[in-house]
Amino acid sequence: MQKKCMGWIAAAALAAGMGATASAAEGDAYTWPAYRSDLDYDTRANLGEIKPPTKFNNNCSGVTGKKAGKWWAFYWGKDRDSRITDVTIDSLLKKYDTDFTYLYDSLGWAPDAQAQDGQYSAVYYYGSGTCAGGAKTDTTGGWQTVVAGYTAVAASFYPVYSFNTSCPYRDRVSQMDAMIHEGIHSMTNGYPGAKQAHWFQEAGNTWIQQDMFARRNGVYSGMGFLNAATVIAPFMPIECYSGWLIDGTFGGPGAQGVTGKNQRYLLGGAQYSNIFPTFMGTWLGTGSVRWVYGHAYGKTTYLLETYGLDIGLGDEGVRRLITEFRARLAMLDMKKWSNEIKALLNNNFGSQSYWEQDYWDNRNYSYTWKMTPYQSVTVSNGDWVPNQDLTPGWSGSNVIPLKLKDGATQISMTLYPNGSHSTNDNMRLVLAYRATDGTPVYSAPVKGNETAILKIAKTPSSTGGSKMAFAIVVNTDYNYSKNPDMRTYHYDYRLKPEEGINGAGDANTKYYNDFKLDYKWPEIGDAPVASSSSVARSSSSSVTPASSSSVKPVSSSSISSSSSEKPASSSSIAPATVAATYEIKVTLPIDDNYASVTASFDVAEVASKLGLTAASLSKATFFAQEPDGNNVTESTANAPGHWFGKAGNVVEWGENAYVFSEADIPKGTLAIGHYPNRVNNGDTYKFTQGLEYNGKTVLFKVTVTLTNEQGSGAGESTTALMYGLKGIATHMELSLARRNLSVRYSLPNRDNVKISLFTGFGALIDQKVTGIQNAGGHVHTFDMSEMPAGTYIVKVSTGSYHEARPINITK
Repeated sequence: MQKKCMGWIAAAALAAGMGATASAAEGDAYTWPAYRSDLDYDTRANLGEIKPPTKFNNNCSGVTGKKAGKWWAFYWGKDRDSRITDVTIDSLLKKYDTDFTYLYDSLGWAPDAQAQDGQYSAVYYYGSGTCAGGAKTDTTGGWQTVVAGYTAVAASFYPVYSFNTSCPYRDRVSQMDAMIHEGIHSMTNGYPGAKQAHWFQEAGNTWIQQDMFARRNGVYSGMGFLNAATVIAPFMPIECYSGWLIDGTFGGPGAQGVTGKNQRYLLGGAQYSNIFPTFMGTWLGTGSVRWVYGHAYGKTTYLLETYGLDIGLGDEGVRRLITEFRARLAMLDMKKWSNEIKALLNNNFGSQSYWEQDYWDNRNYSYTWKMTPYQSVTVSNGDWVPNQDLTPGWSGSNVIPLKLKDGATQISMTLYPNGSHSTNDNMRLVLAYRATDGTPVYSAPVKGNETAILKIAKTPSSTGGSKMAFAIVVNTDYNYSKNPDMRTYHYDYRLKPEEGINGAGDANTKYYNDFKLDYKWPEIGDAPVASSSSVARSSSSSVTPASSSSVKPVSSSSISSSSSEKPASSSSIAPATVAATYEIKVTLPIDDNYASVTASFDVAEVASKLGLTAASLSKATFFAQEPDGNNVTESTANAPGHWFGKAGNVVEWGENAYVFSEADIPKGTLAIGHYPNRVNNGDTYKFTQGLEYNGKTVLFKVTVTLTNEQGSGAGESTTALMYGLKGIATHMELSLARRNLSVRYSLPNRDNVKISLFTGFGALIDQKVTGIQNAGGHVHTFDMSEMPAGTYIVKVSTGSYHEARPINITK
């Protein structure tokens, strides 16, 4: 027999224990009660004032040089690359001190254990010959590790060189930010809590960096794209490392069950998603995240277990926290972050997730799932039965769209747990809708075998002519350490609509696009605070030095999904009539710095084919069409634009990217370039892009031919890297003697000089940044004794000119 219930906590208990006011009438909109008012870790109260350090750590062998800023020091060995100039190091230290001073002074975080002991926090040049390790050839990667008894950052050439203003890397800015990511690891390891929370080591870290950027700049956008894993797949657990695996289970919070080959596209990067910390910081306060680092004292392994301690929220408090998180996420109810959550959904809705390894090995799409945050149901004997593949994991949820009956003033639905793992205690149901005034309206949560009731006191948002509400089914199990097998569980249930509901909505419809996201949300402190009887004991224990165990190295250049290749996404474009096809052929000179050539199209003509005017062509949707006919509307290069792989498939920037095309639609141009140091003379790449409007498309079929030649006139037969240079070189000469390549160049003015040596197809071999030199003649020599015979390119770049010359070297 069904039992109507306003929630799983009695009204009296809510009023006394959780700080709530008097109970509401049955079906009234529910106000989420406040949590503990002291859910914070006050750094200064616990640690006192920490002054900037004054001492170096002199216990690392092989250090030949060191330099310090205010809080951080940089250490290097005998194999320091000449491109890592003093100015480069100063730039690195300046960014570290700027960001971490803000974290310490403005956001209340504590410096790492080394700084707490009076020594500079440390960045070691990995591969330069210090005790931090690495060979000279180790040019990429950075990570948090343990050096000389303290957590520290080890960074190899690539991310460090990114701080050089002459660095040509397209990703240099993201590399610099990734270095801060590793410094935050060192900072948080100075706290004693949640030591083994592998998932939270990444999610909490990316949240801290995001919170710093948002608060300092007042910008609440630009979330990492891997946050999409959480919002598009709410059935995955909160503490989920590498997401939903191929066998249908989930990666445990410490990567249990993850083999490196059983992950799905996008979902495999779930460990970097910080949506749950964003919820905590947004609705409970920034300190509620820091509390985990400061108050667990190593008593628990994972995040939610830490909140579940008696000194935290306790068991029932965490279950309510999980339920609230799932309900607010379903309603995109994240205050200033709501529009960014919407953008993450739109960037991935309808795209395919699939088994990455099978795609990499065989270019085969298998175990595909069309991504949507909504669950589909079938009806059996009046009960709604969810898609069994997508039922919630531990702490996961399903969101089922509900079509409301015309004139409905109240809706109700009963939850029935099903199967051996689902119980009345661990399953929850919330009904909710977004009103047209923007307000999210929630029912009181109920347990299994109880009925949730919600009055329709405001006008719900509509999609396709139907007023919509949503059933949010939540599993609240969270203590992974007590039951590691639960990573294999899916929690089944049945739903029975009772009143006001006209059926389930299609799971592949973007209902959230019709939500008004702005409303007068309560700021922290507006809600009733907890009574003193519910405030748990606090400890005066101070932060202890970081343990000697190191975090698994994570490349600073790869803080991203487990997949570096962006495969075909499902198109949001319906099948359309091709109004015109344009063949575009370009010759692209090989270059070292993403230089592009421009292909033009007639804006007025293309617009007319689509039934638009030149002025309104921007209304059309720009897309890339993959070889299988799939249309990709999401940009993977500068928008609107795409990177392409060898076969003309859309990819993300990275190891599988070869050429790119970026459109300027009002100007009628495509800027086409290639990935540096990856292409060869004579290579040909083909890809298709286009514009779509009102069921019509125009296609641009592009053929790109790479060349070492630019120009055909006398003195203009230049080889690789000559693109963008004016005429023949007049300021430089090359000569070879006893396998030493001498570059003689003249400066018309006092200037900074970069001298680069490339192979004939554009691969950078060596580079020298001289620093400021006086006007007049200069010479630089490259040792070619170990280089094979062939054509090489020398390029000299100054503030006054850029010139290049080829030279052939024979044995």
